[in-house]
Amino acid sequence: MSDMELKIVPFKPGMELKVKGVPKCGCDRFSINVGHSRGNVALHFDVRFSYGNDQRVIVLNTRKNGHWQEEVRDRCFPFQPGQQFEVTIAFADGSFYINLHNGHVVQFPNRLGDKQYDSLWFYGDVLLNGLSV
Repeated sequence: MSDMELKIVPFKPGMELKVKGVPKCGCDRFSINVGHSRGNVALHFDVRFSYGNDQRVIVLNTRKNGHWQEEVRDRCFPFQPGQQFEVTIAFADGSFYINLHNGHVVQFPNRLGDKQYDSLWFYGDVLLNGLSV
């Protein structure tokens, strides 16, 4: 598993984050995270190929003061090991809108309620080959 953190210019409502990558063969999961710190995560976008009891599901969550909140699961799963993907995260005042490369859009509330976030981090067996804000 790889782990990478980036400090970015403030990610604010009206902005988009585009992530391109390729899940490695044998990938169990990978995640895209937006927040302030590992203990305060506004958006945890976790793509699970085969992780624990989860098979081919996207799990979204928030971590507030070190505690995970209630998960949201989405079964639309366009990801394939070894194949390019693109995820665009649009930040609006009250929500994140995650646009997947197959046209499916997942909405997730901005549960922390903050107006900007300055950290992104990625975890898992994925090769990132494009990132823009």
